[in-house]
Amino acid sequence: MNKNYWPALDGLRAVAVMIVLLAHAGFAYPRSGGVGVDVFFVLSGFLITGILSSDFARSGRIHLGNFYARRFLRLVPCLVLTCALFGALALLQHGFLPYKQIAVALTYTANWARALFDADLGSLAHCWSLAIEEQYYLFWPFVILWLERLTEDDSRKARLLAAAALLLAGYRAVMVDHYSAGRIYFGLDTHMDGLVFGSALSYLLRSRGGGLAFPDGRLLSYVLAPLATVAIAVLMGAVTWEDPSMGRWGFLVAALAASVLVADLVASPRCLFRSALAWRPCVYVGRISYGIYLLHFPIFTLLDHQLRGQPFALIASAKISLSLAAAAISFRFVEAPFLKMKKRFESAG
Repeated sequence: MNKNYWPALDGLRAVAVMIVLLAHAGFAYPRSGGVGVDVFFVLSGFLITGILSSDFARSGRIHLGNFYARRFLRLVPCLVLTCALFGALALLQHGFLPYKQIAVALTYTANWARALFDADLGSLAHCWSLAIEEQYYLFWPFVILWLERLTEDDSRKARLLAAAALLLAGYRAVMVDHYSAGRIYFGLDTHMDGLVFGSALSYLLRSRGGGLAFPDGRLLSYVLAPLATVAIAVLMGAVTWEDPSMGRWGFLVAALAASVLVADLVASPRCLFRSALAWRPCVYVGRISYGIYLLHFPIFTLLDHQLRGQPFALIASAKISLSLAAAAISFRFVEAPFLKMKKRFESAG
């Protein structure tokens, strides 16, 4: 692919984070924010694999130090801010510092704490998804390095990764009858197929030169992308993450639908959604979506306490407005200075 930034993908991030916010705010629809997280997983797999494979294509190696430094600068500052906010609120409201919960969040082990021990992480419970992504980042560069040395055929790499993702989905479906919903949802091994599908998509599009020529673009934009949108919309209203059907087929449907939407936004000249998702306010919300996701849960918990007894519309609007404002402030004054430092760790060509 000859591009490395697509504004419409930030717009898709905005949609994904709003799914999470609406669900956590208590709206009847969507029933669960999990589908929004699955969209994030596909996006992460797609973008991270593009970064790693491009690094290898330029230099014949993957610069692990630079890769991990950039991930640290992107992810850690806002997480530390969120944990500080969580700790301060706990001290003010309860008079103690929940250091164990903070430690679990900062060490990116929240998913296993919830999957294996049903740990109560309070308003840091949502850090499970960050933990899954961080664990993926730890080993995925080595997977890409192996693939790059195995074959130069990007189409073959895409097929291998797609097959791996399907195997992971099948493995999860088998486990549903034997393990708890929490183990299925929060485990890395049972909830990483979306990341792998996104990675497969990165190679698939690169094998086609980054675009889809006629008639592929027409089929993708006029048939598959609308069907994917409907599938996600129905899934959000039909089931929650605790439903066994999500483990059997729901997460797979969400990952495949999100992959179709990403492919459409990136590669098809006939995409119906690109202009709307590339709208500047939508792109901006997508750019600050990481902060929105992290900060919203402590803020929601605070407002549930402070506005108890008030009308739902007032509480929900306050939650969403304050979360957006807090994320904008975080992005401007906390995250942006660290993001500027990422240029120091760009891999040489």
